[in-house]
This record gives sequence, structure tokens and C-alpha cells, in this order.
Amino acid sequence: MSRACLLGLDLGTSSLKALLLGEDGAVLGEHAEGYATRRPKPGWSEQDPEDWWQACVLATRAALEAATREHGGLDVRGIGLSGQMHTFVLVDRQGSVVRPAVTWMDTRAQPLLERVRGALAAAGLVEELANPVVLGLSLPPLVWLREHEPAALEAAHALLVAKDALRLRLTGALGSEPTDASATLLLDVGRRVWSERVARLFDLPLRLFPPLAESHAAAGALLPEPAAALGLPPGIAVAHGAGDQQAAAVAMGTLDSGQVQLMVGTGAQVLAVRDRALADPQGRLHAFCHVTGFVQQASVNNAGAALSWVRELLGLSWPELYRAPLTRPDLPAFVPFLTGERTPLMKGYARGAWLGLSPAHDREALAAAAVVGVIVSIADAVATVAALGAPQGPIRASGGGLREPGFAQAVADAVGAPLTVLQSGSASAVGAALLGGVAAGVYPDVAAAVASLGPRGGSSYVPDVNAASLWAARSAWRARLDAIGLHELIATRPQAGPPPAAEPGGVEA
Repeated sequence: MSRACLLGLDLGTSSLKALLLGEDGAVLGEHAEGYATRRPKPGWSEQDPEDWWQACVLATRAALEAATREHGGLDVRGIGLSGQMHTFVLVDRQGSVVRPAVTWMDTRAQPLLERVRGALAAAGLVEELANPVVLGLSLPPLVWLREHEPAALEAAHALLVAKDALRLRLTGALGSEPTDASATLLLDVGRRVWSERVARLFDLPLRLFPPLAESHAAAGALLPEPAAALGLPPGIAVAHGAGDQQAAAVAMGTLDSGQVQLMVGTGAQVLAVRDRALADPQGRLHAFCHVTGFVQQASVNNAGAALSWVRELLGLSWPELYRAPLTRPDLPAFVPFLTGERTPLMKGYARGAWLGLSPAHDREALAAAAVVGVIVSIADAVATVAALGAPQGPIRASGGGLREPGFAQAVADAVGAPLTVLQSGSASAVGAALLGGVAAGVYPDVAAAVASLGPRGGSSYVPDVNAASLWAARSAWRARLDAIGLHELIATRPQAGPPPAAEPGGVEA
């Protein structure tokens, strides 16, 4: 007898993960396949959607093989998708790719940012879009294409965010959904509809904007040809899906207004569920659609990526890095902005540094300072979100160093709020699978799909009140560095050239 399950496909920045989820919430099999990012010119970051499809085929077949070997026959009832946000593809009327996908890491539009910001402000569109104009979001490079590759826009019939392009390959159905669309600077976020005013302002054809449906809605059925390539029967319902962070929030049960979620990986993301589109007047946060309702999101570029760089530079193992004493009294300070920073700075030219070094400092001190610096960035992001709405209940957290009790406790101390660490690996793929289950009628709605995962265990961390003043002082010191213009001084140091554009990160789970 075949075991009923759901397939979640998470199209990440560097790999696609296929995950088979049993109706009881058990992961039956999973596999990831990587693909390349191409940088044909400085600042460019592109991917080939054909690589995504080949990775999808290989990952799905491998996951099916592993699950079948372990559990016997499978009956895949529904398919859902999640993926890297902001990355977009132009396709023609036949669904063929017009040019390589422009990823969220692309910085070619840096010279256009001030002009785009000014145009949106003058047209009174800032509140409608509810997001700061920063590198990584889709509008700036799309404007660049309008000016530098107009033939590509003329040939294009639709603009699709990455996972929507993959879904087109699966179903032949053109469409998108609000979570990814709200992260393009092309959506009226509060109304959950494409902004025709933005299209007219930048001379973008309205045909580029595909029909919108909710994340859990069925977009179509798996076509025979892709079904054969994947090793699946045709006709399986395919959900529209969601952006990676919102899909992860589904897997972690972060659906109710006031709930806050922290995901730590290459970057770190703090997501707070809101009952309306709430823009940050200071432009430090993103406001996106959720699968139901809305979210505010703080994005930190440099979390695991900065620690990985430090670990390799100092020749340490991960356990050695996390054992470094964070309360050592003579620690130098580490500013982890290796690739610029988003929340709360929104400065792509910011760069990192160890400050206050002395001959007494050794590898252990440098490592401890790095861990402290990353935790301060996480705390600053949480504080920025909390200033516009305090967390209701413990912060749900997962990923990266949070698996290390000492690191998780220090994060709780720094943010000054209880932390519940859920060991929910592959959260975006699990959330995608659950959305596929709703689309297929396995669950009546998203809440029921989340409830199917059963009780959530986790490790709880309560902040140590005695540590609050130390972490507050560390954050305040970092803020003073920004106030005196440290990052601008570094960016304009002699012989350094113009301020370098950052690769904007922090949206992938």
C-alpha cells in the first residue's frame, strides 16, 4: 500500500531542495542539487533557469528514491514551491526564457537607486510599495534592463519570480502570488495587487505582471512531460507557493499577528506577522505579504557568512568558534559588515573590521569578538522590528549557530526576550509541501496544514537580566560608530575607489 505524501520544492540561491513530507509531518526523503551563479560583468549576478529545472529533476528523483527505499511505495498528493525572493526571469509568450535570471545578489542598478527613490517619492508611491528602495529587490534591475536591454523587455510577455518560473515549467500555467510579488517593489502591498502606477512611472508594459492568486491556491496540475522527467504521475495539483521566508513561517507555525520568527543562516531574518501592511517610516524594514496577512521583515546580510569567513581565516572548527568566551573582559570589537548591511543601516558600502586590537589578543579573542558582533547584529534587527510591535510570546527561532546552546542563550540575552529554538531543518521546503497539501485538498486550509505537524518541541532560553546592560552597551557602541560616519569614512579611504556595492543578502532561509 502506497504511503501518501507531499512534495516541497525549495529553489534556493545556490541549490534546489526536494523534500517528501508524510501527512503525519514526517520527512520521508530529501535531496538538494546545486547550480552555478554567473557573474559576466562586475556587479552582475545571473542564473540559468534551465539549471534550476535540471536540479529539480535530479533532486526530486533522488528524494523519491531515498523515500521509496526507506518507506516503500509513495502516493504524492500535492506539490508546493518556495524559493529565493526578488530573483526574476523574463519569459516570452511560449514560456521560453528571454534572458538569464537576474538574482537578488545583482548590483548593476546601484547608480540608479537615488533616481528610482526620487521618482517613487515624487509620485507618492512610497506608502503603496511599503518597502525601501534597496539593491536586491526587483524594480531597480528591471529599470536598468529597460534602459540598457530594451529588446529583452520588448520580447518579454511576463516577469516571473524564480519559483514561479519553475512552476510554469511544471504546469504550463502563468501566475504569481503575493508573498513573492510584494518583494519586487512592483506590488501595492496593502491591496495585494500589482501597481499599475509603478508600471506607468517606469514605462514597464502591464503584460509583464502575471495573474495573482493566494499561496495555497492550486495553480494547475503537473503536466505529462515534466511528470515523466521527475518520475511522478501527471495530474498532481501544484500550489502557487510562497517566498522562502514565508514558507518557513508556515512550517514553524508563525501565522498569527504579533508572532516573531528568527532564522539564522548565511544571513539572518527576523519576521514579524502583522495584520496590515506596516511600512517602517525610517526605511529599515521590509513589509511583505504573508500567506495570510502580512509580515515585517528585518534582513541581516552578515550572520553565518561572517562567522564562516572568520572561522576559515583563523583556522578554527565550528565547535572551537562557538566555545570562544563571549564575556572575556578584554575583547576587541568586531563589525561584521563584510558585504554591506541592511537592517538597521541599509548601507551597501558598509564594511567589516576588528577594532581595539592589542598584542594581548589571540585567536580566541578574535573569534569571540566575531560571535559577539554577529549577535549584536541579530539583536539590532530584533529591536528594530520590536519597536513597531512587541513580540507576542517567545521568539520562534531556527538555523545556524542556534543549535549551539551557548550561542542561543547569548542571542536570548542580547535580544532581551525568550527564545524557543525549533529544530526545523528544511523549513522552507516543509512549508512549501504543506501549501501543496492545501492546494490538493489534503488539508482544508493553511492552519489545518500547520496543525498536521503536531506538537512542536524545542529548547527554551530565557534572557539573563544580568547580561542585559552589557549587550545594550555593545549595541549602543555600534550605533555610535554609524553616527560618526565610520562606514562612509572607510568607503572613501584613499585609493579605495568609489564605495563598493554590496551583494545584498538575508532573504534566504
